Amino acid sequence: MRNFFLLFIIISISGCKKKDDTPPGLQFKTGTGYTYSDLTVSHGSSFVVGIIANSGASDLQLFYTEVAYDGSNAPKLVSRIWLNASEANHYERDVTVTTRNQPGTERWVFDVNDADGRITKKEIRVTVQ
Repeated sequence: MRNFFLLFIIISISGCKKKDDTPPGLQFKTGTGYTYSDLTVSHGSSFVVGIIANSGASDLQLFYTEVAYDGSNAPKLVSRIWLNASEANHYERDVTVTTRNQPGTERWVFDVNDADGRITKKEIRVTVQ
């Protein structure tokens, strides 16, 4: 009976698979014409941020952009894009950001969600003079 119990435990443990909790991948494009790090600009300036997202354990589902002004911890939703089946594994987008017409700080946050609710975020902090 003891050997049967040990055999049961070994089979149970070996049959368990670790759940894949890999979040979606998110990176900035770094080529010419793209902004991919913090910067200082004059008010009312525009720049382009290129986004590359790849699925992790689950399909990509949602891409959205947020901005928080002057140190606020409550970002404001700027845009939300539900991804379709052809974008479930890989998504790219160029986002044109235009700063406010006043000095201050802006934290631009780019988010991608997968079908299981995992979120990956990247941000760029902008000082507007």
